Amino acid sequence: MPWKRQPDLNPDKTLSALLRPKTKILVDQNMGRDVAESLRESGYNAVFTEDVGLNGKSDTTVASFAWKKRRMIWTHDNDFLSDRVLPESRNLGVVVLPGGDGNEDALLVGLRSAILYFGQGPKLWLKTKSEINSSGELKFRARNPSTNKITTRRFRVTANDDFEEWED
Repeated sequence: MPWKRQPDLNPDKTLSALLRPKTKILVDQNMGRDVAESLRESGYNAVFTEDVGLNGKSDTTVASFAWKKRRMIWTHDNDFLSDRVLPESRNLGVVVLPGGDGNEDALLVGLRSAILYFGQGPKLWLKTKSEINSSGELKFRARNPSTNKITTRRFRVTANDDFEEWED
């Protein structure tokens, strides 16, 4: 089960159009205001849950807000991976980032990876649930349109900026 280098993208007009817009982000309370501010300073449309009246609200309320406002959720909270909290039909995408235990280095690696993987092309992340670990590897869960089954895939970017996928 090795990592396999993926071909370089040579986007056609359709893919280019999908990748053009930046993802609108809802930064969950457990990530901290500094994360939302850093994303805004980097040119992303990011709001912090506390700044929109969601401080202390349930995960389902946060998820509902994200759906209504067309925002992807960035969080440390694994509860958002549950279909009960965030059903596929109302999910614009969620990514669980490392660093919830206070490990700032892991958080920085996770944020860099999240920006690389999810910073653009919001339509590509519709109905996806993802986790990034402390080394920047991505575990990505989505429905396969050809089989209609939920599949999980793993990706990473190497030090040479090669994009690789884990193959079983």
